[in-house]
Amino acid sequence: MSFQPIVVGSGFTAWQFLKATQETQRANFDKSPTLARDAEYFASRIGEITSAEEFVSDRRIMRVALSAFGLEDKIDSKFLIQKVLEEGTENEDALANRLSDGRFVALANAFSFEKVLEPKTREPGFADPIADRYRETVLANMEAGLAETGDTDTPYGESVRQQVLLNIETETQFFRDNIGAVTSAEGMIKNPRLFTYALVAFDLGEKAGSPKLMQRVLEQGTDDARDLANVLGDSRYVELAKAFEFDRDPVSATQRDGFADEIVSDFYLHEFEVAVGDVDESLRTALNFERAIPELAGRESSDNTKWFSVLGTTSLRNVFQAALGLPSGFSQIDVDKQVEVLKDKVSSRYGVKSFSELAEPDIMNRVINTYLLQNQINQTANAGSNQIALTLLSSIPRQSLFG
Repeated sequence: MSFQPIVVGSGFTAWQFLKATQETQRANFDKSPTLARDAEYFASRIGEITSAEEFVSDRRIMRVALSAFGLEDKIDSKFLIQKVLEEGTENEDALANRLSDGRFVALANAFSFEKVLEPKTREPGFADPIADRYRETVLANMEAGLAETGDTDTPYGESVRQQVLLNIETETQFFRDNIGAVTSAEGMIKNPRLFTYALVAFDLGEKAGSPKLMQRVLEQGTDDARDLANVLGDSRYVELAKAFEFDRDPVSATQRDGFADEIVSDFYLHEFEVAVGDVDESLRTALNFERAIPELAGRESSDNTKWFSVLGTTSLRNVFQAALGLPSGFSQIDVDKQVEVLKDKVSSRYGVKSFSELAEPDIMNRVINTYLLQNQINQTANAGSNQIALTLLSSIPRQSLFG
């Protein structure tokens, strides 16, 4: 039998007990054989899943992933999930953005099936260190040549310097403008200017006449001791191969180191929250709030965008709506007005000026505690005032009254 979370009391009292015992309860809960089997299956298989279609074709993979993002109720909505994953989130009209639910956005961003890892030549700043090496190598060779002919300080030597500097600028600009279109060793060798530039940068200019040798060096990389760059015993070949990494295959996010661990960790956490919710739904909501707010606060987006995410995530919206004493019809007013009201209310009640402040432990705990107490009041709204008072008094730990 799997471990069931233990909750003592209700509301604020139950929350205090849960937080005091959460680490131990989580450790016992995570030992569930069923969870372990699902997690192990996901970790062993997810690296083979490289498309949204493959993802929705494996129900066990879907179960773990959707649960990790609080979307377990969408397990039978294969077409919806496939569309969300295929379209990603970069376009404003992508389905994940139009659904106005932060869970779909988080899922699409995590799996990023619409993207693959770009070739290294397309990474921001890729050309910079190579351009620096090219300039340094060319200038060093030029000065060595001028010294050999005795022209270091002659007018001829100065004119050579000016011409070489101009050539460096021209060739470097060409390299920067075109290297991003090159995704293989063969592709670079087919462009003599790019090929020569790269070889000169690594002081291998004399190998421009050995394209087959250099193609093997670039294609094999350096991971294996038997790779040609390593066998040749010359660090210049190793540095060249490492700089371009043409041996690196484009991969999806699911093949990234640590990806499975992150999803499995969230899966275990969400399953624990669900189990707590089976005992007390308000505690599940509080746990979700405690996990989601810091993540949302850390996003690189405007405060308004973050508040829109709150409104699009039912559990987060419910916490703020209850904690701030907003009416049940609040969600029916204009969404921009909702954001305005939320920002004004949290500012006046909690002194919060920016969304990031909500992730501060003291403020987050105040919001959660207010939510739980207000939730108790709402649950006993039909009782008489005396009954409400007794209920609230019974929720206060005895030691806080009598020392």
